[in-house]
Amino acid sequence: TLLSISGERTWRIPAADRFLPAPRGLYSDERDDVYVLDDAGRVLVYDRAGALQRQWKMPDSRIGNPEGIWKLRDGRVAVADTHYHRVVIFRADGEVDLMFGSEGREAGQFVFPVAVLEDGAGNLYVGEYGDHQRVQKFDGRGHFLLQFGRHGSGPGEFQRPSGLALRGGEVFVVDAFNDRIQVFSEAGEFRRILKLSDKFESLAYPYDLRVTAEGLVYVIENRAARLTVMDLEGNLVGRYGTPGRNSQQFYQPWDLTVLTDGRILVADTGNHRLVELTP
Repeated sequence: TLLSISGERTWRIPAADRFLPAPRGLYSDERDDVYVLDDAGRVLVYDRAGALQRQWKMPDSRIGNPEGIWKLRDGRVAVADTHYHRVVIFRADGEVDLMFGSEGREAGQFVFPVAVLEDGAGNLYVGEYGDHQRVQKFDGRGHFLLQFGRHGSGPGEFQRPSGLALRGGEVFVVDAFNDRIQVFSEAGEFRRILKLSDKFESLAYPYDLRVTAEGLVYVIENRAARLTVMDLEGNLVGRYGTPGRNSQQFYQPWDLTVLTDGRILVADTGNHRLVELTP
């Protein structure tokens, strides 16, 4: 089932020295300001028309670049600083407000945090894929509250929980290497596995997702290089994209976001571009 797309265009990623960076993480807020993480260690902020408004650099990016970004309700911006095993929270002007976490396996420590999400109460959820394969929950100041998940392929277990979304008091977690989405309560209780009905090709290395208020689940699949949209029962709404370098194609896409007017932005990482799709 092909997703009906009427327009496709590219948003420009500014060069870094002589290098054309690739987008990796995406978040859009209720005003459709778009926050992008790129592999030059930068946070880029665009308006809804795709014009770059401001940018700043991560505190350090020599050993690797972050993947997960989320704008908090108070205007600050949280980043899962993957290779530094911490969460960095910036003020709106790009100055560091707070950092928490260190490398390790204990509660409140991380090995490769890759996704971050804020809930309605201001708590933060962080997915990590190193030694523990878990999601940890913190209050807004970075104090540990609870954790759920472990390495494995059974219900409630993960192999790279690389994307998080929230709807109706439930936490949706992309379980990338297990090719599925799992749903939990805000207290970390396993609820169900969300998958496509059997007559459709299953997800192929899904990497991130967005769940809209209308109950549509948008998933970007890294290996299949496509966007999949389904409902909360697993019925396919449509798919878009094949592997490649041209229009209607993606190459190792990592993330996506959905704007309030229905436009979809894809971090087409392997092609070093942001792709805007108009349904």
